[in-house]
Amino acid sequence: MKKRFSKTKYIPILLILPAIVMLFLLIIFPLIWSFFTSLKRMTLLDLMLHKGKYIGFQNYVNIFKDSLFWNSLKNAFIFVALSVIGQVGFGLLLASILHDKSIKGPGIFRAIFLIPWIISSVVAAYSWTYIFDANLGFLPALAYNNPILKFLGFERKDWLTNPSIVIYILVVINIWKGTAFSILMQSAGLQSIPDSLYESSEVDGATTLQKFVFITLPLLMPFILINLIITTMITFNVYDLILLITGGGPNHASEVLSLYIYNRGFSWGDLGYAASLSLVLLIVNLTVTVLYLVFLRSRETS
Repeated sequence: MKKRFSKTKYIPILLILPAIVMLFLLIIFPLIWSFFTSLKRMTLLDLMLHKGKYIGFQNYVNIFKDSLFWNSLKNAFIFVALSVIGQVGFGLLLASILHDKSIKGPGIFRAIFLIPWIISSVVAAYSWTYIFDANLGFLPALAYNNPILKFLGFERKDWLTNPSIVIYILVVINIWKGTAFSILMQSAGLQSIPDSLYESSEVDGATTLQKFVFITLPLLMPFILINLIITTMITFNVYDLILLITGGGPNHASEVLSLYIYNRGFSWGDLGYAASLSLVLLIVNLTVTVLYLVFLRSRETS
């Protein structure tokens, strides 16, 4: 009996061991490697030759003097803030509409809304580039023959080359691509709310708006905050769409921090500096996440 117990007590450890190993290989080890790389002046050739000059925290000092870093950080906050508001807002709106009992076949609509999310970033990037292209773009061509669209300014041909608007065009594209995740999150939250609460409010004469404000929104808030956290973390790390559509241009006007890290590491070959930038991005991500969690905890306490 004692021998059998001594064998079985190791089973839980063996079951979680693969997850611990994967956690170390995919998260902890890359973080440690990035930190030590950030303390060196290292190029791609140095990496292959296992070289690199130790310079301490000089890379971090250089970050604060780097105008391109501050520009990319500003672009990142604009891109993330507007994308997250758009994705979570539209996700909540569409999830609420699909949750309505009068809607026929909500599953079909959910599947349609999932399409932008599941297609590859390459396909999405080239599709939107075609829409806004100055010479062959669908939108300028459509506006050319439509006086209303022409009056509204859709005939313009500098959608992706105008520094003043290019970041906002990318926000629209990112909202289109990522809203499906928010729809799924909010739909799960809406299905967890008992119908009896709505039925009781109808007996009391509550309007649709009152039911949403006093029943749906408070009970959905934990789902919304989790949605905000995940969407924020994902959006801070988006670089592929921007790389394929604008490359960060014109003149770094659409270069967000994640893309700047990619460019410094692989286009410029400055791996040490890119590693230090990636850790700064991690700190920014963690700071925003902690703020969300503090807000969530304060709501639960109150």
